[in-house]
Amino acid sequence: MDEYEEYEEYEEENDGGSKVNKILLIVICLLVIAVGVVGFFLIRNLHSKETHIGLALTEDELAAALDDARANAGTGNIALRFKNNAYSEDGQSFSCYIMNSERNAYDMFLTIYGDEQLSDELFSSGLVAPGRGFDQIKLNRALDQGTHMVYVVLTQVDTDEEGVQTVVGQTSHAMDFIVS
Repeated sequence: MDEYEEYEEYEEENDGGSKVNKILLIVICLLVIAVGVVGFFLIRNLHSKETHIGLALTEDELAAALDDARANAGTGNIALRFKNNAYSEDGQSFSCYIMNSERNAYDMFLTIYGDEQLSDELFSSGLVAPGRGFDQIKLNRALDQGTHMVYVVLTQVDTDEEGVQTVVGQTSHAMDFIVS
């Protein structure tokens, strides 16, 4: 009888070990799957980042696209983060906060005009990726002392796999540039 009890005890220990092994195997499998999924998304994000060096539109194409977009200014869905005032002591170098929101799908460039007709260009940027922007800008010319209402035109640009760029949206807003 003692031998039978030892056998039963052995069976209980063996079943307990089997359950632990199964749980351990499941946990290891889940960890391997989780690491694989995280690795997949990290690798995919690394390969999907593109660097845009400049705007590859001709001057005529850009002018035509801007004319079309200006006609529809304010109707686009361009998210922007900005402070309504920019400040300068010399009238040319301004402290500001103008950001292409990380919610946007496209790079953008911005052009700042000194008049409502958008003919007095004060500043034009290169392409700005979502989540990036400016805290300092230098105008093409200095503004006089005082408060100046300027018009900031934001233009979104899509670049395809072949490097062809297309204007996909545009909007504008007014800001005060203050020279002390």
